[in-house]
Amino acid sequence: MTTADDHELARTLAAETADLLVEALRDPAVRRRGWLSIEALGDELAHDHLVRRLAEERPGDAVLSEEGADDRSRLGARRVWIVDPLDGSSDFGWSGQWSVHVALCVEGRAVAGAVAVPALGEVYATDPAPVPVMSRYGPRPLAVVSRSRQQVDGRLLARAIGAEVAAVGSAGVKAMAVVRGEADVYLHGGGLYEWDSCAPVAVARAAGLHASRLDGSEPVFNQPDPWMPGLLICRPELAPTILEAVAAAGR
Repeated sequence: MTTADDHELARTLAAETADLLVEALRDPAVRRRGWLSIEALGDELAHDHLVRRLAEERPGDAVLSEEGADDRSRLGARRVWIVDPLDGSSDFGWSGQWSVHVALCVEGRAVAGAVAVPALGEVYATDPAPVPVMSRYGPRPLAVVSRSRQQVDGRLLARAIGAEVAAVGSAGVKAMAVVRGEADVYLHGGGLYEWDSCAPVAVARAAGLHASRLDGSEPVFNQPDPWMPGLLICRPELAPTILEAVAAAGR
């Protein structure tokens, strides 16, 4: 069961964590650290905050965090919070392409969630759901892909739908670009983890977008292995053509 309080909690925790990370970057001592040190600090601060707050607010729920040990008791839990405390951590402190993901899955389905994108000063959540607008990029759809997948995923989308392609950091930043209508497609043809995708999937679906695995099926979360193959978030009318192209490419 999901309540309005779960949606609000996801939004609140994503916002709190984003604010904590932004405040940390204002500290001159933090700014003088090396890249790896800043990344590690951000991961630790965000993870500790989310785990503590979830223990306070939802003590009976399980938690799966990118930065925490995997407590296998979650596999028997009906309600599991899946969080990425700092998605795109390699960009933390160096660009705005990082985000905070907080999601609740119930019996494997992403039912509530929020993605905070501090560079935009925004938190996108499942309730109230964002309202996407049509792309402002003219007749050619705009697709966002991972930097590491630009050649493969970008070429597929250019051929399938004539897309312009931009490489962007953070799964949350890419997914929310589609949610707010700045982009039309986010495709990740390689593997990613549940914490990368759970909150973006929840928010995208709440906004009326297509969000699926590469075979078109609904993502199922809280699996024994949190690695999952591929993700597509896009405007619904583009999904059949993209999924057909992915299948033809043998993904």
